[in-house]
Amino acid sequence: MENNIKEVINNIDVPVEKLDQAIEKGMRPEKQKSKKVWKTAIVSSIASVALILGSGFISPKMANVLADVPLIGFMYNIVEYDKGLQTALSDENKVKLNKTVTSNGIAITVEEIVYDGTRLNVIFSMPEYMDIAPGFLYVNGRELNTGESLRVLEDQDGFRGLWEFPINEELPDEFDLTLKFLQVGSTEGEWVFSTPIKKVKNDSHKLVAGQSGKVNDIPFGVESVEASTTSTKIKVKFAATMDKLFSEKAGVEATIMDQNGTPLTVLHQSGSGDDKSTTYMYLVEPLNKNITEIKIAYYFRPFGAEIKDVIVPLADTLPQRISQGEMGDLVITDVTNQSQEATLSFYVDSDFPYNENLIPIDVKSESGESLITEYAHAKGPNKFQVSYQTNAGKPIIHILETPYMEVESSAIVTIPVK
Repeated sequence: MENNIKEVINNIDVPVEKLDQAIEKGMRPEKQKSKKVWKTAIVSSIASVALILGSGFISPKMANVLADVPLIGFMYNIVEYDKGLQTALSDENKVKLNKTVTSNGIAITVEEIVYDGTRLNVIFSMPEYMDIAPGFLYVNGRELNTGESLRVLEDQDGFRGLWEFPINEELPDEFDLTLKFLQVGSTEGEWVFSTPIKKVKNDSHKLVAGQSGKVNDIPFGVESVEASTTSTKIKVKFAATMDKLFSEKAGVEATIMDQNGTPLTVLHQSGSGDDKSTTYMYLVEPLNKNITEIKIAYYFRPFGAEIKDVIVPLADTLPQRISQGEMGDLVITDVTNQSQEATLSFYVDSDFPYNENLIPIDVKSESGESLITEYAHAKGPNKFQVSYQTNAGKPIIHILETPYMEVESSAIVTIPVK
């Protein structure tokens, strides 16, 4: 796993000039657009990987953060980690295509396609994974300006993956879809899949938008919020360019949470910008019936700061308190064993609103192998759980001190749900 990550990172130009130029290097150069489209996950990847590899820290949660980089990531279980997609895949409007296209000796099979109004998901397979050039997506013959991400579903006997295309504009409920790829690995060709498609029935409805705030004196406003049984789509516009929101020193991030402060899982985030503003789009897990508010807290996360490794054996007596410096202590409160797996419960003793992507925890064996079997996931405000294997001797806790961050009151907005 570590070798795969290092190989990918060696091929990434960490930005020393304009960050958006570095991001755009990996995108299709032959297409000219009026707006730049970029993927926030990649921005986070470049900055975070440098910190993590420098300390030898590779965790499944970071693999999830880097899910937009092919072949970085643990197996993604749709049932466990994306219940909204599972709901969409159960709808009668899902397309079971099962079509194989072979070009210049390379075969790709598109198995299923589902569209829920906020994202288009494609489950595909191939004999073995090779880098696939960014796809071209057409709706009724018109090309969409969209990003894409890839998650690994299986890679044992052949490769099976999940493409996700966030949809940034209003589309009809029914349309003719075409998905085209022009290069796989070093092989050029044409892999084209076409089908009529219908939006799934997901009780989509608009929430009240228009809330505004400021982060580091940069104004932002909530443009729209759409909730459904398959996802929650939030658009936020900043009165600043990409260069101002992301540099080699820091980048804007958000914790999206419910009215109690429990973080909500962000499934995908992307953005577009021009020379005056930048718009973020977040795809968040479906809202459960107990959520009455969505809170968004913005802050700037430092990049390139010196990060301290903290490596300690799991204590025999709990609670176990592990310092994160200025960002408070990580406190392990309980370990529950079941068969050959254990679930570790902990909280961060801090007023800062942590989300799942900010939790830098790994559980390792004495030989240094990661034992994690399930990503860290939120159980309450700054409360999390992570699961790991128990058949490899004494567990070792490995964390990274989180760089100092703060949230201004002006950088928090509240969106009513009911």
